[in-house]
Amino acid sequence: GEIADISVMSGPAQVSREDTRRRITVGFNVRNRDVKSVIKDVAEKIDRETTLPTGYYITFGGQYQNLESANKRLSVAIPIALMLIFILLYFTFRSVKQSLLILTAVPMSAIGGIVALWIRGMNFSISAGIGFIALFGVAVLNGIVLIAEFNRLEKGGITNIEQRVIKGINARLRPVIITASVASLGFLPMAISTSPGAEVQNPLATVVIGGLLTATILTLMILPVFYIFFSSGRTFSIFKSKSMKTATILLILLGLPQMANRSSAQQTRKINLHEAIQFALDSNMTIRSAAYTVSADRALKGAAFDLPKTAVEGEYGQMNSYNKDNSITVSQSFEFPTVYVNKSRLANASLAGSEWNFRASRLDIATQVKQLYWQYVYLEERKKLLIYQDSLYSGILRASELRTRTGEANKLEMITARSQSLEIRNQLYQIDADMNILGRKMKILLNSGFIPVPGETQLQKLPLSIQADSTQLDQNPSLGFIRQQAEISRLERKLANSKILPDLSIGYFSQTIVGTLDVNGSPRTFGKDYRFNGIQAGIALPLWFPSYTARSKAARIHEEISRNDADYYSRFIEGNYQTLLDEYGKYSSSVDYYEKQAVPEAEVIIQQADLSYKAGALDYLEYVYTLNRALVIRQNYIETLNNCNQTIISIEHITGKIF
Repeated sequence: GEIADISVMSGPAQVSREDTRRRITVGFNVRNRDVKSVIKDVAEKIDRETTLPTGYYITFGGQYQNLESANKRLSVAIPIALMLIFILLYFTFRSVKQSLLILTAVPMSAIGGIVALWIRGMNFSISAGIGFIALFGVAVLNGIVLIAEFNRLEKGGITNIEQRVIKGINARLRPVIITASVASLGFLPMAISTSPGAEVQNPLATVVIGGLLTATILTLMILPVFYIFFSSGRTFSIFKSKSMKTATILLILLGLPQMANRSSAQQTRKINLHEAIQFALDSNMTIRSAAYTVSADRALKGAAFDLPKTAVEGEYGQMNSYNKDNSITVSQSFEFPTVYVNKSRLANASLAGSEWNFRASRLDIATQVKQLYWQYVYLEERKKLLIYQDSLYSGILRASELRTRTGEANKLEMITARSQSLEIRNQLYQIDADMNILGRKMKILLNSGFIPVPGETQLQKLPLSIQADSTQLDQNPSLGFIRQQAEISRLERKLANSKILPDLSIGYFSQTIVGTLDVNGSPRTFGKDYRFNGIQAGIALPLWFPSYTARSKAARIHEEISRNDADYYSRFIEGNYQTLLDEYGKYSSSVDYYEKQAVPEAEVIIQQADLSYKAGALDYLEYVYTLNRALVIRQNYIETLNNCNQTIISIEHITGKIF
C-alpha cells in the first residue's frame, strides 16, 4: 500500500487487434451537430491536452470515416456529372456558347440548395451531396426550354433579340414553372417525412426543392439577360470556329480521367532492391545522358572518312585565242590515306570510351541505390531499437514517479528518467526525418513519381564472394574508361603525326579550243563541238613545320598524362580494394562476435537487470547503467552490421557488380 493503489476494476473482456496492433475502441453518438466539426474539436482537444506514448496513435472511424471517403468520391463524381451535362448540351444545341448559358442554372440552383439547408438547420451530408447532383440535372431543364424556344423563334424570322426574348418567355413561362413544380412537389413528401430513414431523405429533398425554387426564378430573370448580351456577337467569338469547339470537347474529355484518378495518387511504394536498381537503370537521367553520348559517338563513326568538298570550276572567254572557249574542271583533294585510317581507329576508340563511361554511370547509380536502400533499412532497425528502448524507459519513468511520490527516491531520479525518455523521442524524430530524406533521394535516383520504400524489414549481412587475385578489378568500368582515355590519347598522337604527310588531289578537265591547230604536221580546224579532255593530279607539301611539330609534341604530352593517370588510378583502385577487404574482415569478425556472443548476452543482461531491479537487488543507478550497457551493445551491433554492408557495397562497386 505504500507504493501502489490496489483495487478491483472492470476491464476489457478481450484484447482486439487490427493489422497486428492492439486496438481500443471508444464510441459516441453525435446529436444536433455535424460529425466533421465534432471530430475536428475532439482532435484539437486531444492534440492540446494529451501526449500519446511512442507507438500509439488515434484514428477516427464510423460515420466520420464514411463521410471522408464519400466526400472524396463526390469530389470526383460532381465534376464528372457537370462535364457530362455540358457534353450532352453541346450535342443538343451544337453551340458552346448556348451550352454555357444553360449551365448558369447550376450555380443558381446551388444557391437555393445551400440556403434551404441553412433554413432547416441541416448539415451537409452524403445524401445532400447526391441531392445536388440530381438538382443540377433537373435545373438545366428550364434553360433548355428557354433556349430552345429562342432558337425556334430566330429560325421563324424574328431577328430582334429583345422581341425574341419577350415572346419566348411569354410562350414558355408555364412550361418552365410546371417543370420545376413537378420535381419539387415530387420531393415534398421526402422533405417532410419523419418515418425511419427520414434523416437520409430530408437533406436530399430539401436541396432539390430549394435549388429548383431559386433556379426557376433566377433563370427567368438572368438567363434572358445573358442571352441578349452573348447574342450580340462581341463575346465568345472564339468559340465560333469548328476547330475551337472540337478542341474544347477534347479538353473536357481528356480532363475526366485525370479528375477520376486524382484521389488515387500514391505517395510511397514498397520496392525490393532488385526492382529499385532496375528502375533506376531504366529511368535515371544520368544514365540516359550517357546512353545518348554512346549513340552520338556511334553516329560519328561515319564521319571518320571525311573528304573535303569537291571543287567544280568553269571558265568562258578568250582563253586560248581570239575565239571564245569554255572549260569545266572537277577536282577533289584528300588527305594521306593513313590519316583516314587513324581517324577511323580514333572514332572506334572514342565509341569504346563512351561505352565504358555508360557502364560506369550504370554502376555508380546502382551503387548509390544500394547504399541508400540499406541505409534506410539500417534506420528502420535503429528505430525499432529506440522504440524498444523507449518502452523500457517509459516503465522506468512511471516507477520513478511513483517512487518519488512515496518518498522512496529523490526528484533527481525522476528528472533523469524523464530526460532519457525525451532524448529517445528526439532521436526517433531525427530518424524519421532522415528516413524521409533518404526516401526523397531514392525518388530522385529512380526518377519516379513515388517515394520508394525498401521492402526489407530486417537488416542482414550481405553475401560476398572474394577472389584470391585482383583480376576482377579489370571489370571496373571507371578503370576501363581511364585506360581507354590513354588509348584515345595514343591514337590522337598518331593522327597528329600522320597529318604532316602530304595531301593529294586529283581532277578532270574538259575544254574547247576553237580554231585551226597543227595535228601531226597537218592543219585541222576544231569547232565548239569538239572538246579536249584530260586528268590532273597534285600533291600538297607542308613548307612550315613548326605548327605540325607543336601539335605532335602536345599530343605526345597528353598521351603521357593519360598513361600516368591510368597507372595512378589502377594503383589507387587496387590499394582501395585491399583496404576495403581489410575493413570487411574487421567488420565481418565483429558482426560474428556480436551475433554469437554479445547480442544474446545483452538480452540476458536486460532480462536479469529488470528482474533484479523489480526485486530490489539493484538500485536505480545500477539498473540504468546496466540497461544502457546492454542497449549500447545492441546499437553497436546494428552500426557494425551497417558498416559491414556498406563496405560490401563498396567492394561490389570496385569489382563492377551491379546486382
